[in-house]
Amino acid sequence: MFTKSRGHFLIMESKLVLHYDPAMNLRIPVLFSLALLIPLSRAGAQPPKDIDLALYIELADFVVPKVAKKRDPKSGFFVGGQNDTALIRKLTEINGRTIAELEEDMRPGAKSDVGSRSGFLGPEEKLLEVLALDNKTVVEEWGVTHQTLARHLHAMGSVGFWQLKHKKDESEFLYQGRRFKVKLNISLGMQLSPFRDGTKSNANATVSNLDNGNKLTYGLLVPYMIERYGFYEGKGTPYRLEPAKALEVFDFLRPKTK
Repeated sequence: MFTKSRGHFLIMESKLVLHYDPAMNLRIPVLFSLALLIPLSRAGAQPPKDIDLALYIELADFVVPKVAKKRDPKSGFFVGGQNDTALIRKLTEINGRTIAELEEDMRPGAKSDVGSRSGFLGPEEKLLEVLALDNKTVVEEWGVTHQTLARHLHAMGSVGFWQLKHKKDESEFLYQGRRFKVKLNISLGMQLSPFRDGTKSNANATVSNLDNGNKLTYGLLVPYMIERYGFYEGKGTPYRLEPAKALEVFDFLRPKTK
């Protein structure tokens, strides 16, 4: 069936992908997989009965579960939820780590098990200033949530890993009515999150919106930090993911207008 569709696939129900929970029983990922990927030649039709479900079910193995929103009783900060910019500016710690500890581990070349040669912040950048500015822009001015952006970034990685496994890497696919292509680069070393929350990644993704020509490259660790803390990395690091660039690629997201 892949030959007939020439490697092009249609993603129909992205909301099911974004809310997938691996703790749910198997029937849920089966339904999600059928909705997510069907041959483009059959777009708009009901999933045919003669399709072997095995490959579709395997896609669920690559889906990143949605993080549960959790409020810090001490600071009032919501991990995985929306926060006021004024609250962010006053934080003294995040996820049990002081701002000073986080900034030390985020500097370029930090000598830490979660450190990075390029860093997560520039040499002089302040974490709370970065978080507050991005929160003000994305949430308050655009009316988009960090979680919404992160789930679409996660989805691109999931498709990319599925395609790699089935030797369909860089195949064109439809997502939210747009044609996309994703390329993954895998490295040997695993980068841990400086927030020490158990998230990690060893891959970068280049996502191309083939309909508008916009492209975005980012580390697959970044969506984890965006979804939980609204952290896109600092402007002083080459690995920062600019929110405006993400909206150019995911142009189906409509920021509110003044």
